[in-house]
Amino acid sequence: MKLNYKTVLALFAATALAVSLQAALSDQDKQFLAAYGKAHDALVADDLDGAKEAGVDLGPEGADLSKSSSLDEARAAFGKLSDKAVKLAAGQSTYHVAHCPMLNKDWVQTSTTIANPYGGKEMISCGEIQK
Repeated sequence: MKLNYKTVLALFAATALAVSLQAALSDQDKQFLAAYGKAHDALVADDLDGAKEAGVDLGPEGADLSKSSSLDEARAAFGKLSDKAVKLAAGQSTYHVAHCPMLNKDWVQTSTTIANPYGGKEMISCGEIQK
C-alpha cells in the first residue's frame, strides 16, 4: 500500500489524538492517585494510622486499607490498590511504576528515588523504576 503525504499526516494526527486521550486523567483518577500517594508515603514510614486515613480518602476502594489492623494487612490492601494505580499511571510523566523483585510487588510513586511501601523502613530502597 502506497501512502501519500495526506494519509501519513492523517494517521499521525489520529495516533497523536489517541495518545493524548489515553494520557488525560479525570479529576477522580487524580484524586485516587493523590490519596494512593498518601497511603504509599505512610506505608514507607511504617505509619499504620496514616495509611488507614489515606484509605478513608480513597472511598469505597480503600475500605480494606482503612480497616487494617496491622501493617501487613495494610500492605496487602495497598497491593490491590496498586493494580489500579499502575494502570492509571501508564503514560503519565509525573508518575513512575516501581517494582520490588524480592517481594514481586509493583507500586506507583512520583519520585525516581525508590521508596518501597511493602517493606517499610527495613526495605525502603529495595526496588527499581520500571516505567
